[in-house]
Amino acid sequence: MIVIGGLLLVSGVVVAIVTGGDTAGGWLLPVALIAAGAGMLVAGTVAAARRRRALRAAVRAHRAAPVGGPLRRARAVPSMIASTARGRNPALPRYQLALWLLALVYVVSPVDFIPDFLPLLGIGDDIGVGTWLLTSLYAESGNYLAAKEQRSELEAG
Repeated sequence: MIVIGGLLLVSGVVVAIVTGGDTAGGWLLPVALIAAGAGMLVAGTVAAARRRRALRAAVRAHRAAPVGGPLRRARAVPSMIASTARGRNPALPRYQLALWLLALVYVVSPVDFIPDFLPLLGIGDDIGVGTWLLTSLYAESGNYLAAKEQRSELEAG
């Protein structure tokens, strides 16, 4: 996420320098790219810090640290949501599912609190909500996989 944010930020600066605002939307494209890049950089940095903090806390508490790469975590999201909805995942409260659903509806919905035609602000709220949704799902799916592995180790051993 940090790399993609950096690429978006640099591409926005390059587009702004090369075109000088002489694009179809004026300064809208470069500003949107810079805003999206900055948002992803901040979100990626925050997510990395949260992962490091969770890892340190897990080591101190002798719990399983979050596991799995991005693809494995993405594949675990549907089963994590299903087990939480059925009440089989006590580590994740059900209200978290409601927050994720609300965030998904907000990102997909054409109705926004801040209209999209406003430069920087309009797309910024969607990027922020979408980034929170993805980082939250990523973090919780890692915790879910770790707890699942820990349960299978306890049952096997």
